[in-house]
Amino acid sequence: MSGKLARLFKHTTFKRKLYLYSLLLCIVPVLVLGTVSSTIASRMVQEEVDHNHQIILRQIQFQVDRFLYTLEKASIDLANNAVIEKSVQAGPSMQHLDISLEMIDLVQRQRNFSEIPYDISILYSHYGKVYSNREGLIDQNDFAYPEIARQLNANYNGPVVISPRTYPNQDELLVIRSVPLFVTDKADGFVMLHIQSNKLSSFVQTVQLGERRRLLVLDDKGTVVTSHDPAEIGTRINSSELYRYWSDPDGSSGQVELDGVSYQVSMERSAFNDWTYLALTESSLLTGKAQRIQSLTWTIVAVLVAIWVSIALLGTNRLYNPIQRLTNKFSGDSRSNQPPRDGLEALDSFIHHVVMTNDRLQHRLNEQLPYLKETVFQQLLRGEMDDREIREKTEQYGFPLKGNWFYVCLVDVDEFGRFRETYREKDRSLMLYALRKMCEELCEQESDFSCITAAPLPGQVAIVIGMDRIDEETERKAKETVSQINGKVRHYFQFTVTVALSRPGKNYRSISDSYQQALELLTYRLLLGHNQFITGDGLKPSVQQSRTTIVKRQKKIVSCIAQGDLEGAEAELAHMMREVPQYVQNSETVLGLFAYLIGELDMLLQELGLDPKAFFPGDPYKELYAKTSLDEVTSWLTETIFPSVVRHMGSLRLSKQKTAIQQVLAYIREHYDTDLSLQHVADRFAMSPSQLSRTFKEETDIHFGDYLIQYRMEKAKEFLVHTDMPIKDISEKLCYTSVQNFTRIFKQTAHVPPGQYRKQYRDGEADPAGETQEGP
Repeated sequence: MSGKLARLFKHTTFKRKLYLYSLLLCIVPVLVLGTVSSTIASRMVQEEVDHNHQIILRQIQFQVDRFLYTLEKASIDLANNAVIEKSVQAGPSMQHLDISLEMIDLVQRQRNFSEIPYDISILYSHYGKVYSNREGLIDQNDFAYPEIARQLNANYNGPVVISPRTYPNQDELLVIRSVPLFVTDKADGFVMLHIQSNKLSSFVQTVQLGERRRLLVLDDKGTVVTSHDPAEIGTRINSSELYRYWSDPDGSSGQVELDGVSYQVSMERSAFNDWTYLALTESSLLTGKAQRIQSLTWTIVAVLVAIWVSIALLGTNRLYNPIQRLTNKFSGDSRSNQPPRDGLEALDSFIHHVVMTNDRLQHRLNEQLPYLKETVFQQLLRGEMDDREIREKTEQYGFPLKGNWFYVCLVDVDEFGRFRETYREKDRSLMLYALRKMCEELCEQESDFSCITAAPLPGQVAIVIGMDRIDEETERKAKETVSQINGKVRHYFQFTVTVALSRPGKNYRSISDSYQQALELLTYRLLLGHNQFITGDGLKPSVQQSRTTIVKRQKKIVSCIAQGDLEGAEAELAHMMREVPQYVQNSETVLGLFAYLIGELDMLLQELGLDPKAFFPGDPYKELYAKTSLDEVTSWLTETIFPSVVRHMGSLRLSKQKTAIQQVLAYIREHYDTDLSLQHVADRFAMSPSQLSRTFKEETDIHFGDYLIQYRMEKAKEFLVHTDMPIKDISEKLCYTSVQNFTRIFKQTAHVPPGQYRKQYRDGEADPAGETQEGP
């Protein structure tokens, strides 16, 4: 069947084929667009709902996290207060009445100054008593939550948050924290904050979700902490689908069923306390909107299809008329209104013959064109052509050289004799061809330039750059473009080149003069050395420029030495050594510049109250003027003068250094759970990374990175021992990129994986408390 259709389509008329193709080209995109639009619209409805969910959830999360953070901070302040510790240790007795009164006063002040209203209870576990600001001093059995108190006494030794309605008659959020006593391994007291559940519910009640939507806040055990429906508070998740989504959101779909109704669910999990915030919208609400959008979309598609069918029929007739007349003309039967069935084949044959003839002519021209272009380029550089001849050649052969102003750049291979000995003739030709193409590509990157290249001499490439105008911007672009050639050659080739750039000349006749000027600039290679970029402006030093540039370098050198940065001073000196030959032309002036640098160092020492004679045992100026080369001056400064000054100035920085490192250690302990880096800490204390690393190692006898790892591993041991925090959360809290990376480093430090370390402690096989005390 398919074969018959193929043969039928093959033998049908071109007009019918044109009509079928027009239909396909018109209708298929409309159908595809309709399908895609319908699908995208449906997804956008769900994405918009999910986006709104996320915004609401983040707002609720921020408010609740801030609420809980305030309570956690209040509990920490109370639990770590010396008055509370004394009261828990002494117990509620008349013998220690002054301590109890001070404790009561502290509790009252804490409640008065808190922005969140709450009640406070102090549990004296050892004495079986409870002090509450609501009930006063009572027995533990008379306390509102005796079961919680017994569990704390038996099993718990750290902070905990208990959601409302977790226990019978508990309509409060409880934040509990043990009072740390160092005389016993077990907590003898707890601080309990009582917060009414409506304080949490107020955050949810203020959110306007609309009808057929729900909002739930779950704790880390899946218990509803707060909801729009107060009856749900304190209940567990009763939907298996919702529980799977809550426990593994990445592995479950966003569709869940709750109380027999299908919902689209979005979730946000808090990193602060592992609470989960869920927003649910009935799926039927979304599908109804999506179906209305799809119906409207397909209605529009149907109308467009009908319109395009009419347009295709009319357009086919109009398009085929010129083809019909052209076919008749080339077939030699212009009088016939009906072209032969194979008229297009005759037209195709004629066009094919024309194309073949044109290709042969173009091929012959392309073979001769490089030689013609090279000849014209050589004549142009030698000044053998006037403007009229150049313009005629440009129009005839399509040369890219255009403009009113022209630069000539010469790229000459350094040590050409060695270049000839190293490479064979064929390899040399290929390398120079590649060099020529590379130069053309660099110049063509600038849209304002036009360029041609030639090879006037062996080992040399000439680049003629044309531009319409000359100003500071175009001159800067030209120099920046040409200056890249040296670096590109060093990167891609095994030899170096010297680049000479002439001044711009006006009109084509100036090209030969600019070429001669570039040749003269190449002669300065003997003075400047190989791998140079030479311009006429660069050979004439500017007094103002030299003074400004070199003085800035000298100031930077003195600044680096004042900071003890010997490497920075040596780097700035190396820059200065490269710049001096560009600005100074005699040795007396060069030595005078370095004499000024020594004078600056002398002045620095005197300002610091140090005797310069201690650093310069001899006459430094006499030693300087005894040097015969820049290399000798460089070696003398970097090996003798700079180290001596830095070494003697180090004693002045020892006290400052010690204080700075103590501040750095305190900062690490306070911000270990942030993304600390050497660069970040160095910026924080206005130091360079190298200076901080060196100073840290000198003061602590340990590298910065090693200290940070050790401290974080000790914090990890504390979390493993004193909390039930998952290893993944510990890894994220300590800013590790993956659990595998954290586990590997922990095992290197503790010699066991994190899970085994926790198990050993729970089984009584290790003494983590002792290990923690041995931390950094």
